[in-house]
Amino acid sequence: MTFKPSILNVAVGIFLTGIIIYTIFNYGQLSEGEGWGVVAMVGLFGFGLILLILDFVLQKIFNNRTTINIIGAVVTAIAILLLLVT
Repeated sequence: MTFKPSILNVAVGIFLTGIIIYTIFNYGQLSEGEGWGVVAMVGLFGFGLILLILDFVLQKIFNNRTTINIIGAVVTAIAILLLLVT
């Protein structure tokens, strides 16, 4: 199976890139006090890795790209809602 980008792994790529850039530029602020901001960034990075693993599993289960993209769009929407609400 060759790699073809899907909605979910593109969204996760943008998410992880944003987290890394934000952490690099705001490390001083994130590590103030007891450093819980850095812990939060590590948690968000782990959330992104879980989504990447989910995308990998979806690509192994389904062969139809349309099905993968529809499920990926739903998972992306749910992940965005989880991040905005909490």
